[in-house]
Amino acid sequence: MYFVVFVTDKPGVEHRRGDLQDAFSGYLRSRADHPDVTVHHGGPTLADDGVGTVGLLMVVEAPSRDAVQAFLDGSPFGKADIFADIRIRQWDWRTGRPG
Repeated sequence: MYFVVFVTDKPGVEHRRGDLQDAFSGYLRSRADHPDVTVHHGGPTLADDGVGTVGLLMVVEAPSRDAVQAFLDGSPFGKADIFADIRIRQWDWRTGRPG
């Protein structure tokens, strides 16, 4: 199943997010603890000024919503309590689909 993940960061976590960015990127690629989760697309969402980061958007393939939640919770950002709000929605991917 495919899911779209919309994450909003807590206010004031920009520095912590920056410190953990490399670890988070590595986590997305390795998925060692979550081999059943694949991130197809993802990136930060930006503040109105187009510079500051306020969250994250990802397209994820996983067996369940719970698997996506566990993947996010186990991430460096999740463990550092950076996320204020996480919305995970199942998605019917129709155009630009991989494979």
